[in-house]
Amino acid sequence: MELKKLSNGGRPSKGPRHSFIVKLDLPRAKKLREIMEILGTDGVALLSPLVADYVDSVDVKTLRNQEGLPIEKAS
Repeated sequence: MELKKLSNGGRPSKGPRHSFIVKLDLPRAKKLREIMEILGTDGVALLSPLVADYVDSVDVKTLRNQEGLPIEKAS
């Protein structure tokens, strides 16, 4: 017998997601917790748009094709 969802409650899905774990040093983690508390939000709501903006701003093709700086030119 196939299992069926019995309720249609809750918020609508935002679609498939992937989670990443980021480890902050303790002073920054405490500050982030305080920021979230003051703003009345959680880490996902606060940080997801910031990470999304950064990821959207990076040109992967350019990043992939960067040349290394030769030692002679670096000094």
